[in-house]
Amino acid sequence: MSGFFVADDKIPMKESYVAIPSQNGLSYDAQKLIEFFIPPNVENFKPKNSYFQFDLTIAQDPTAANTRLQLDELIGGQVLIDTIRIHSGDKTELLEEIRHYPVHVATKYSYYSNPTLKDLRALNEGAGIWTPDARGTRGSTKSNLANHKYTPYYMKQGDGVLTTAFTNANAYVQCKLKLPLHTGLFQNDKIVPVGIMNGLFVTILTSENRRVFRQLDSVSRFRRLPLNPVFHSIDGNTGTPGPWPSGVGASRTTMFVKHDNNNFSVENFPFVVGESVGFTADYTNEVVVTGDASISRIEATGAGANKYVKVTFNGSVQVGTALTSVGNFSMYSTAVTGKATYAPSYSMSNCELILNKIDLGAKASSEAAQSMREGKMMVYDFLSTQVYNHSQLSGDRVSNISIPGNHQRAKSVICVPTDASVYSISDAISGKGTYEINANTNDVRLFSSQSGIAGISNRLTEYFFFYDGRNQPSLNVDTRKISNKKSVDAIPILELDKALNMAGMPALQMTRFNENFCIGRAFSANDGVFDMRGKDCRLNVHYQDVTNGPEKDMLWCNFVHHIRRINIRSNSIQLEV
Repeated sequence: MSGFFVADDKIPMKESYVAIPSQNGLSYDAQKLIEFFIPPNVENFKPKNSYFQFDLTIAQDPTAANTRLQLDELIGGQVLIDTIRIHSGDKTELLEEIRHYPVHVATKYSYYSNPTLKDLRALNEGAGIWTPDARGTRGSTKSNLANHKYTPYYMKQGDGVLTTAFTNANAYVQCKLKLPLHTGLFQNDKIVPVGIMNGLFVTILTSENRRVFRQLDSVSRFRRLPLNPVFHSIDGNTGTPGPWPSGVGASRTTMFVKHDNNNFSVENFPFVVGESVGFTADYTNEVVVTGDASISRIEATGAGANKYVKVTFNGSVQVGTALTSVGNFSMYSTAVTGKATYAPSYSMSNCELILNKIDLGAKASSEAAQSMREGKMMVYDFLSTQVYNHSQLSGDRVSNISIPGNHQRAKSVICVPTDASVYSISDAISGKGTYEINANTNDVRLFSSQSGIAGISNRLTEYFFFYDGRNQPSLNVDTRKISNKKSVDAIPILELDKALNMAGMPALQMTRFNENFCIGRAFSANDGVFDMRGKDCRLNVHYQDVTNGPEKDMLWCNFVHHIRRINIRSNSIQLEV
């Protein structure tokens, strides 16, 4: 047995890029299989420098009112992948399978992130990119999903008069995404000797539509209302802004919005022609709107400090509550909320694996071939992950979660409690029901802000792991402060940091511990491993709040990070986990 050779710095290596097209179709939509075969003649490739490339087109439901849609702001195009499987060239050995792939990537991108990585993910993967334009002026609220000016999915609005409806034909554009694949095999730095492995099969299952699309935060009533445009007046008068009276006889066809949230120009205005709107002063008190409040025209009037965005409606609109300039009445979209049959879609075409091919030179290739002919075995180790699921009902105050990993060389486990509620696609896109809104304080607690791919604390009070015959750590870990969103508990953050590091995705930031709540446990220290076989590994979680237990049903995605080994012989491949 010998380890796979590494390059000598004195031996020159040549590299190039080769494109492997999908072999089972030209275009793919939701819940389809995309199949690739990496042939042996590629010989060797560096997986960390390789990526999945395709052209993406978003299509809104042609029967529904218009609104801007885009992919998840955190992971972008990665949300289009549901599951990845990698088989040996003869399909006899499943080398790796990453289920709940968006949850896995969202965990990584929440913590293994910095400004440079965020920018690269925005440019290559279609994730959100934050700019000052996306920051609200009513407080410190900001969001990548409020940034409609810098996105690959649709054209930026000009600053002229807009009268053309935002439709598939004239708004959404085809964009090219380049996604690194977050599997153990494709995220390691060692060269993959695909030539002596007799090829590899890579299969990608695409995600269902309800899990991929998001409406802009700056038009949603349910996400970050301080980002939305705010009613100014019905007349644009800067001295004494004219209110919008309520009741019969006070119908209006036009209105103006404040400068808040950078709404100085049409270009910065987040709504589109054809979008229907409503008004609210907070998250709970909706203004009753009567008439056709869909937008027919967007323009800017005035100049300098007196320049305001003017909105014209398709009909004569009446409000049930008087709107005033001092009332902070936010404008929100009603385009998709409550639509029972709302059905946007996406299409992926020209799908390719772009491989960083490495030419090791004649001497190294000859030595590897000779070893195979002599019947020697070559080993290839890589850090991988396997997920174990557990369903928990909202009424469960205590839950004992089995993690039945039978892994010889486990590194850590990261447990992500995701929202298992079944939302309509319109609610998932708009955010309705996916957030808990406190009516007394207008405080929004983040639940499934990434539509079921981000972890939720869900009023968790404490937890501990049990394995190797004892509680780990020895004292229960308190999470009350995180769950209450009032402060932070140091111990769960420290435990998560150690687990992330052992999982090969060291934390570069810790600011999203509320938005993507995870529980972590490192199985060993100093880059060691732990033999899980027969160790009865469990996670015990408690929801012992005196008045309330968990608010959402949950699907726990428990990712065990471990070393896998591929044993390569001339006529076979065998996997050890």
